[in-house]
Order: sequence, then structure tokens, then C-alpha cells
Amino acid sequence: MMDEIINIEEYIENNQLEKANELIEKLITEEISKEKLFFLRGKIHYKKQEWGEAINDFNKVLEINPDNTEAKSQIEMAIAILGYYTPDMFNP
Repeated sequence: MMDEIINIEEYIENNQLEKANELIEKLITEEISKEKLFFLRGKIHYKKQEWGEAINDFNKVLEINPDNTEAKSQIEMAIAILGYYTPDMFNP
């Protein structure tokens, strides 16, 4: 199990996001360490700028472990990105 997690983390760091996601999906269906898997899949969505999916996965982490500070931080960052806009962009 730890080898798979390490592989997933390496795939994410090397932007091999599809490989990482395939391995996560396989492990999720096998009911293995869902907290870590949802967190890693959230990181994939975050890197792909899929903010809603990232927030959903990080929220799943918090359902499993409400004290997970990394997931809380990732949600806050994604929400900040979604809430950010520059008024000058709309008023040339």
C-alpha cells in the first residue's frame, strides 16, 4: 500500500496526473486508506485547476478525519482562488 502511495505522489510531482488518478481509482475501489487517496486525488484536481472537484475530495478527507489540517488548507486556497478577481479586468 505504501509503495502505491509513494508512486502516486511521484506521479503527481512529475505531472503524470492520469497515471496517478488511475492508481487512486483502483485503490479506492479496493477500500484502502481512503483519507490519503482522496487527499491525493484532490491534489490532482487542484493541479488541473478543477477547483470544485478538488474541494469535494478535500471535504471527503475532512469527513473521514475532521482534524486534517492539510485538507483544510487546500480548501481555503482553492476557495481563495475561486473568489479572487481583479475589477480592472472588467473595466478597461
